[in-house]
Amino acid sequence: MPTRTVLVGTTPTPLLPYNNRRTTASFVNNGNETIFVSTDQSNIQGNGFPVGVGGALDLIRALGDEPQIQWYAESAGGGDDMRILEQFGALPLLFVPPNRETEVGLEEGRV
Repeated sequence: MPTRTVLVGTTPTPLLPYNNRRTTASFVNNGNETIFVSTDQSNIQGNGFPVGVGGALDLIRALGDEPQIQWYAESAGGGDDMRILEQFGALPLLFVPPNRETEVGLEEGRV
């Protein structure tokens, strides 16, 4: 998995550009204060998702997250280290389990 470090500032700092092949992204706060992440550049500290010191945010596309879109970060003091892990490739096939009525019908030979 490609990893890299981004120094997060007090203004919107790009973490990830748009890449439709990205299937997973992880942000790890290796800084000294909370880092906020968002897909929107405006008011990141007010509306972004907080990642506490030593905390992480994992985005998995197969589970409905959006790691493929553009992501930004911002911190109150600036100069904070955000570690980024990315995974690329094809998405797995997703199967929807049958509902309970179908399962019961199969067991009783009605379907």
